[in-house]
Amino acid sequence: MKKNQFMLTVVVALAFNPVLHDQAAEAKQQLNDMDGHWARIPVEQAVQSGYVSGYADGTFQPNKPITRAELLAALVKAQQLKVSNMDTPFLDDTGWFRPYLAAGLKLSLLKMTEYNSSKFKPNQAITRGEAARLFVRAAGKDKAGSTKGYVYMTKQLGLMKGNAAGRIGMDRKMTRAEAIVVIHRLLNWQSAQIRAAGGLMEQPAYASTGELKQLVLSLESFSGDVMVSGHTVLLNPEGSGKPADYKLVLEYDSRKKATTIWLYEKPSLHKQLLMELLARYVGESADTAYQDAVKLDAGKALEARLLKTYNGKKIIMDKSGAGRSLAIIIYAN
Repeated sequence: MKKNQFMLTVVVALAFNPVLHDQAAEAKQQLNDMDGHWARIPVEQAVQSGYVSGYADGTFQPNKPITRAELLAALVKAQQLKVSNMDTPFLDDTGWFRPYLAAGLKLSLLKMTEYNSSKFKPNQAITRGEAARLFVRAAGKDKAGSTKGYVYMTKQLGLMKGNAAGRIGMDRKMTRAEAIVVIHRLLNWQSAQIRAAGGLMEQPAYASTGELKQLVLSLESFSGDVMVSGHTVLLNPEGSGKPADYKLVLEYDSRKKATTIWLYEKPSLHKQLLMELLARYVGESADTAYQDAVKLDAGKALEARLLKTYNGKKIIMDKSGAGRSLAIIIYAN
């Protein structure tokens, strides 16, 4: 069976805009407060390239703390995502940043469980520890687990280096200059990855949650919305932005080494998508597996189960009356 591959998305341009303007004249402005500053070169390069702009008075204010909303907007723009002004689960999502907040959730840069009282607090200065989470996730390495783990990962990737003693200062507020420097390093790291991979990365047979998201985005038949929540990847095939339209869910269980496809609608409504997903796991047996799923779902029994092997992979199809039309559980062994 031909190896499954997907293009590694490379961030080659990062739009970062502290004053909420994107005009070329401002992007190429001369900064009057960067002479002698340690981050002058990367900041000026970013300004000349149009990825960041200074303020109307010609200053960049490199030592000013960067807010949560500003940094999130930068990373979302870096992924070149289409954003829309849609509602989010956050209670304080009103403002210019809401499209980026929604995209950040969809991209899994943010996780609701990490914010108390469902409040994002967009104007709050972001700490270096919190920023580390965003940078690591933007790099596709979201396996660190804790704040210390993310900080360690940024050091391993060469994104954040700390002081002479190697201390990152997790609780210290990140400055605008520091953010640009880390972004500069992130772009360089991503470029190195694409060169090392020859432009392609192989899709693992049984992916973790982050890899499942990339798998979905690589499917030719899928052009909707994707959102990661905990250990699950939610799919909105229509791309409507409505929470009720997330009709398919992928879940990876590391203990069982199994990937589950939950369907909240009849499988026949998503034939091409389901066929392509199954093909990633069972190859040419995907059509047979799909037909079995349709037959099981169409049966009169409210609850039914099918255990079968397709192309050497054990699959359990479970029809339940719990609001889910069908669960397709694919085991690694």
